[in-house]
Amino acid sequence: MPASSAHQELVLWIARKMTADGFLVLGSDGSSPRDGLWGALPWPFELKNRRPDLCGIAPEIGEIAIGEAKTWDDIDTAHTRSQLQVFGRVHNRGKENRCRLYIAVPRSASCTLDHVLVDVGLLGARHVSRLHIPDCFITAEQLEYA
Repeated sequence: MPASSAHQELVLWIARKMTADGFLVLGSDGSSPRDGLWGALPWPFELKNRRPDLCGIAPEIGEIAIGEAKTWDDIDTAHTRSQLQVFGRVHNRGKENRCRLYIAVPRSASCTLDHVLVDVGLLGARHVSRLHIPDCFITAEQLEYA
């Protein structure tokens, strides 16, 4: 099933942030009209039968980043909890630190994300980077659900 345009907008925000933080985006779950070269990337790797929306590496230090985008109706679900439980516990190979996990949600859904992160034990985790994207920057087709 193709991702919604709102989901793809959130994926694009994660790709931009990962790149700004020094990660090279290596895998993306699909494309949107505005994602340029990121839309031509292969699918991200799979972890315990779960595939993140994005994956990347910081070439200079060899650390991995994982990105997951969640729209309003996709945050508070068993599937999301399962994904975050797996993605939030991945360690960098040969290191004690966990892989960076980027999560992008519409700003109006940030409290819902808080509840989910509490449930999976990741609220306040230093390796989790939350992106609260203003609703006005996300495709209008989804705004009626906010």
